[in-house]
Amino acid sequence: MGDIKVRYTVETMRDGKAVTRIDVQAGSMVEAAETLGPVKSGLDREPTSGEWVRVTEFVSGRTNWFRAGV
Repeated sequence: MGDIKVRYTVETMRDGKAVTRIDVQAGSMVEAAETLGPVKSGLDREPTSGEWVRVTEFVSGRTNWFRAGV
């Protein structure tokens, strides 16, 4: 059997606004976030300033945030 892929929306966020948005299929949220470049996980809440990556699972709406460009 192959790897299970889930659909995600991946957005580059800057100061609270989406700069880019793509839909991807990936095996995890981290893998989805890395489609836009290197990221670091560990953000507990969505930042209000700076640059980060927001990943949302298409079906459930579950969202995680990652530091961009790390």
